[in-house]
Amino acid sequence: MKRLFVGLLALVAVAAGLLLWLRGPIAQTSTAVLKAYPVYSFVRTRNETLLRAAHREVNASNLLIHRTDLSGPRDRSVTTPNNDTLYSFAFLDLAGGPVELTLPALPNRYHSVAVMDARTDTAFLLGTREGGNGGTVTIAHAAGETGCTAATEPARRCLVPTTQSWLLVRVLVDGKADLPAARAAQQGFVLQVPEASRRPAREAILLPVVPDPATLIDRVAPLLAENPHLADAPLAGNGQAPDTLAGNGQATDARLWEDLPLWRQWLWRAITPRVFARMEEGIAAGTTATGDGWSQSPPGIGTAQASDAVRAAVALAGLGALPKDEAVYWSATVDAGKAPLDGTNRYRLALPATIPARGFWSLSLYERLPDGRLFYAANAASRYAVSDRTPNLVRSADGSLALDISAEPPIDQGNWLPAPKGRFTLIFRAYLPEEPILNGSFRLPPVQRIP
Repeated sequence: MKRLFVGLLALVAVAAGLLLWLRGPIAQTSTAVLKAYPVYSFVRTRNETLLRAAHREVNASNLLIHRTDLSGPRDRSVTTPNNDTLYSFAFLDLAGGPVELTLPALPNRYHSVAVMDARTDTAFLLGTREGGNGGTVTIAHAAGETGCTAATEPARRCLVPTTQSWLLVRVLVDGKADLPAARAAQQGFVLQVPEASRRPAREAILLPVVPDPATLIDRVAPLLAENPHLADAPLAGNGQAPDTLAGNGQATDARLWEDLPLWRQWLWRAITPRVFARMEEGIAAGTTATGDGWSQSPPGIGTAQASDAVRAAVALAGLGALPKDEAVYWSATVDAGKAPLDGTNRYRLALPATIPARGFWSLSLYERLPDGRLFYAANAASRYAVSDRTPNLVRSADGSLALDISAEPPIDQGNWLPAPKGRFTLIFRAYLPEEPILNGSFRLPPVQRIP
């Protein structure tokens, strides 16, 4: 009996030591998932663009694509689209050399050009924020460097820290009647690719939004091999070489999952689903933490200053989000009584007469998919957002605006924002926000449920 007791004690001691030892690898792997997912999300979105172009026998690398219609329920390639601007986009491959982007002069029409690196951080922003005077910029890769030379320089140059990047143009549309003029403005954005900078088509396969660990590692590894400075921590969570994904010294190996020890693979399989579950729970619960039901853009959103958790959550639920000095996003999933927003109920949102934003503001309504992404839901009125440009809105004598939100139309539909019969999320955007928004002194009123 004594031997058995001693043996059990020894077994407990070994198990306790093993668990204590595993604390480091577990923490490393959790961090690795958060660090890898934004890069993976970039690759997944790029792949969808490359695949659609490949079906037309077109190489979409360094190709500026103009989407000439406003986003609606059928547009589900990028989560949380807006219904206010036309999008143009290009996945830049700068490994061969720089490209040139021409911007039209649009001093009276909001527009922005955001270039995000492969980690989804904004490398630089152009457009209305600089006066909207147009011009041509050279976009080049310089490892670890970002930003542009002064707008007054004749040979302006902008730098991206990764060989792969995502160029995203937004051009404001002032209602349906303005669509032809907005399209004409959109065509003024032209991407020129010198012969030396042309790149062969990259391999692209359709990827899931939430990957298994093997897919996550194998799809992120090639991009890290091109941009080793991205791996500022051991992404495989094994405490080894920071410039490789699996820490095996083979930075050019694109299938490093197979090189991980079995116990490491087991750890990834155990931890990855839990990290994604926490991400989705955190996104859903974010709005309930505030007194008025509205959460605002998290610190560092869209920039290199974002935390790993923020960057990963945005990659899942708001890919392509702009930094706060360009746009501030509020989201709400609950009403003033902290009950989830549901289209079977009726709600009212009373907006003040003035929103302190130099660009524009809009309120969009989305349905949430099980994986956490947000998209517009079809409705009979074909109205997916309300903004400062929406025609025929009825304002009160003091200029305030009371919006009706429900699945069933109210008697007076002028201020109606249709909702699906089920849970939904509201996103309020303010472009070129002014100081009251940036310092937090301006807040949106709660969404009130009405009988």
